[in-house]
Amino acid sequence: MHHVKSSPPLSLLRGYVERLEGGGLTVALAGSGLLAALGLTDTVHDWDLTTDDPHERVVAVLAGEHHVLHGSDDLHADHKLALAGGMVELILGFAFHAEGGVVRIPTIVSARMEDIPLGSPEGWAIAYHLLGRMEKSAALFDHLARHGADPATVSRLLGQPLPAPLAARLAALPTSRIT
Repeated sequence: MHHVKSSPPLSLLRGYVERLEGGGLTVALAGSGLLAALGLTDTVHDWDLTTDDPHERVVAVLAGEHHVLHGSDDLHADHKLALAGGMVELILGFAFHAEGGVVRIPTIVSARMEDIPLGSPEGWAIAYHLLGRMEKSAALFDHLARHGADPATVSRLLGQPLPAPLAARLAALPTSRIT
């Protein structure tokens, strides 16, 4: 992530990834950190990680670590743990309330960069759209149109109650990504 101009310390992110993965959890870099890893932004305000592991396991692995729990709201159907004074946010069971029901964005490690597990660009293209962050969603859809999407990830996401235009956009992506 050499092209990042502004971010919280990378060592902080590495420390949490090592601790969480060392505890047997699956985590993936998300949000602006994922965009930065893909070369789509050079500014990261906080490190976002996602996991599908249960809250109890996550808290057990983070035993003794000060955190603030944020619950679900009108848009978010998940929970977040703010760590390191909010410089790291761990999203548990990443999901949104949408028109057709709860859209779950699975934690899928799409690649590793500098030993950091990267989340799914497909999932985050959908997530940013549902968040109303259209520029970031478009940047990820453009990236996927150029590099190809993962067919298994696309299939999993199409199983969610996505708005029809969003599902169509996802389904139209080329699926030639070389892993």
